[in-house]
Amino acid sequence: MHVMPAGCVRMIDNGIVIEKAIWKIAEEYDFDVRTVEDAIKKSEVPPDLEKLVSEGIFCFRGPNDNVKYDNAALCLSCKILANSGVAKILLPIICERIRNWDHEDITVLLSDLKKVIAIMELNPDEYPGLQECSIKPEELPSEQIPEDVKEKFHVWSMDKKGMCLVGIDANKLMHIDEIRNAPVDICVNQT
Repeated sequence: MHVMPAGCVRMIDNGIVIEKAIWKIAEEYDFDVRTVEDAIKKSEVPPDLEKLVSEGIFCFRGPNDNVKYDNAALCLSCKILANSGVAKILLPIICERIRNWDHEDITVLLSDLKKVIAIMELNPDEYPGLQECSIKPEELPSEQIPEDVKEKFHVWSMDKKGMCLVGIDANKLMHIDEIRNAPVDICVNQT
């Protein structure tokens, strides 16, 4: 077993952290890796990835190198997405997916909404709401919502199988039959 002298810090390979961070963003946000790389390069204020890795050296923790690099990549991925120029390039792509949602599976719409919100929360001064993404929550794509359901419960969107996006923050899922069978007092509190 190799023991490092006291005071020595194991050097972190910035390239590994940067590559893992880019892949992490691509996987989590359903982008091609090239799209993420281009967003970083074309950002109005391109992030200095080497510097960001150095500033986040405290993230390089864990029981083994793999965990350490994964943790450092997680920190870096958040810093990349907090770059307003990167966000300005990536957000419209997700917003376009939302606008073009095929109405098949409401969880896909909810997932994309969560992705947009996550990036916006990292850039609160630039993106105070979904309107900045040209999406009005009340105009989310949807199947036609039956009138009896509209009167009983606020439904933001519904897919072809009757699963509905509901809740004050449009973050809960209910089937249309559950809504129809829910007591009125529960429905009123959910709008």
